[in-house]
Amino acid sequence: MKQRHLLLTSLFSATLLLTACGGDSSSDSGFSSETSEESTESTSTSNETSLSKIEVEGLLFMREEEELARDLYLDLFDAKGLTVFQDISNNAESKHAEKMKQLMAKYGIDDPSTGERNTYTGQELQALYDELLSQGLGSDDLAALRVGALVEETDIRDINTHLDHVSAEHTDIIASYKNLLCGSRNHLRAFAEQIENETGSSYVTQVLELDTEVRAILTSDKERCGK
Repeated sequence: MKQRHLLLTSLFSATLLLTACGGDSSSDSGFSSETSEESTESTSTSNETSLSKIEVEGLLFMREEEELARDLYLDLFDAKGLTVFQDISNNAESKHAEKMKQLMAKYGIDDPSTGERNTYTGQELQALYDELLSQGLGSDDLAALRVGALVEETDIRDINTHLDHVSAEHTDIIASYKNLLCGSRNHLRAFAEQIENETGSSYVTQVLELDTEVRAILTSDKERCGK
C-alpha cells in the first residue's frame, strides 16, 4: 500500500492521489489534468471562435481520458466477464471519446490520440492506465468494480474542472461536457449498485472531495442524457 501511494504521488500532484483497491476504506484519489488559471491566452482557429489555451487543454485531456476509460473497461470485461464494463464502454465511452474528437476537429485542434488501444500520448495517463488495470485485475470482482467507480468519480471531478473554464459563448463544448457528466453519473450509479450487492454495505466515496455530490447522485434516479 505504501509503495503504491509513493509511486502515484511521484506521478501526480498531492491533490490527485489514487485509492488502493483493497478494503472498504476510502481516500482522496483519481486523475486530472489541472491547468493553470493563468493560461488564458487565445488559440487561433480557422472558421470558429478562438478558444483559450485552458479550453484547448481541457479538450485534449478529456479526449484521452475518455479513451482511457473505454480501453480500461474493455480490458476489465475481458478479464472478469462483468457485462457492466462492456455495456458502458461500447455504449458510452466510445461515443464520448469520438465526441471530443469531433469538437477538436471543429476548432482546428490536433487529435492527441495514438490510435492504438491502451496507449496514450500523455505519460501520466499511460502510467495511470497501467496502475488502474493492475488494481482492477485484483483477486475478486469487487476490485474491478471499485476501479470502475473510481474512474467515474474522477471523471466527474475533471469534467467539472474543465467546464468551469469554458467561455459561455462556446455552447457546444458546454453541452458536450454536461452530457459527459450525465453519463458519468449514470455509470457511477451502475458500479455503486453492483458494489453494494457484492458487499451488502452502502457505497463509500473514493474521491473524498466529491462525497456530498456522490451521495446526491446515488440517492437520485438514473438520468436520460442528451435529452
